[in-house]
Amino acid sequence: MNRRTLFLAAPLAIVLACGGSTSTGTGSDALNAATPSYAALSFDQTAADTAAPTAALIADPGSPQMMGPGGGCHPHLFLREREVVERVNRHIYKVLRKVERAIARDPLTETASSRTWTMTESGVDISFTIQLVPSGPSTSLYSWELAAGPTGSTSLPVVMTGKIDRTGYTGKHEGEGTMEVDFAKLHAAFPNEKVAEGKIEVQFKVSAAARTIAVKATGIAWDLDAGHFDGGMIPAGLTRPRSGEYVYHREPGKGGSLKIQDQMVFFCSMDPKVSNPDLVPADARMVSRWYKGTDGTIHGRSDGLITGGQFAGTTVDRIVGVTCHNASAEQHMPTEGYWLMKAEAIGGATLVGFSSTSVSDPTATPCDPAYGYVPNLDDSAKDFTGWPESYYETPPSPFPFLPGT
Repeated sequence: MNRRTLFLAAPLAIVLACGGSTSTGTGSDALNAATPSYAALSFDQTAADTAAPTAALIADPGSPQMMGPGGGCHPHLFLREREVVERVNRHIYKVLRKVERAIARDPLTETASSRTWTMTESGVDISFTIQLVPSGPSTSLYSWELAAGPTGSTSLPVVMTGKIDRTGYTGKHEGEGTMEVDFAKLHAAFPNEKVAEGKIEVQFKVSAAARTIAVKATGIAWDLDAGHFDGGMIPAGLTRPRSGEYVYHREPGKGGSLKIQDQMVFFCSMDPKVSNPDLVPADARMVSRWYKGTDGTIHGRSDGLITGGQFAGTTVDRIVGVTCHNASAEQHMPTEGYWLMKAEAIGGATLVGFSSTSVSDPTATPCDPAYGYVPNLDDSAKDFTGWPESYYETPPSPFPFLPGT
């Protein structure tokens, strides 16, 4: 069964950074403009990403959403990337919502070059400080620090640190910089927080013209939604700490891309001799690209590659997937066109596979030729090869761009 219309189970909270010209340097206006914002530091892949994140996921990392027709083996790569977008955004929001609640109040202390806000929430003292960092002739670099701990603590542990350089930027929350979140310290301050370990590092460069956000997650037992599992019980294999790297890029009016390197659990093996009862995570890579055509429609393609996990030591060397998709306008949910998923042996020979062509899907549409060769079941020479060397520190994947759009 080819699910033609992709769905989103939980809208994300992403609002474009707004505001007109703002100053840098000292003063309340400059400091307020340099504060962190979830709206500016999250992936805004669809226009549905406008409400506060919830616990729901589009597709949990262990859900049988990959490979083949009729259910658990269909590629549905766009659902996979949407799951990653929602999951990463929601974990960033866990700390930035604390910041946003704090700075909605009047600051406790203020100088020309710093502001500190405090509040108490459910027996926890929270403090957020932004200050101008002396850096030679520059008056545009600011530091962030969020600390939290039990009410009455003499010294609050630092949960998040960051910095933003607003040199050349005028819009509120625009700039480039970094942010780090320690989930062990967040959990120590807020015991009801489900994520109890791991860190997230964020690199960002955000303006009205383009948004590039790179995230590295290390050793995180992701906060999953029990409602997506039978009986509401999350299998223990899915709660082990995992890591991933992601680079999101979007240029409004042109297009964008998303690079993913993740540890995902797959139930469907494409080989009856290969099962995964222990939910061993495999190494998953994905590159998704989309661009706006001259008619305003969006042309996209997602390529996936799976290795390791339950496939290690078997005849399956890798799983190759592709999904081409289109949307009526920017930030609209797309529909799938051509899709393929196949298992390859060492050397590239196809062991087993399915595609919209092989199952005679009458509603499938071809991939946009702007993306080059399209993988098929018979020729590994046409498999996607543009895998990045890094999924965190290198530039985003390029996407086709039509001049004049």
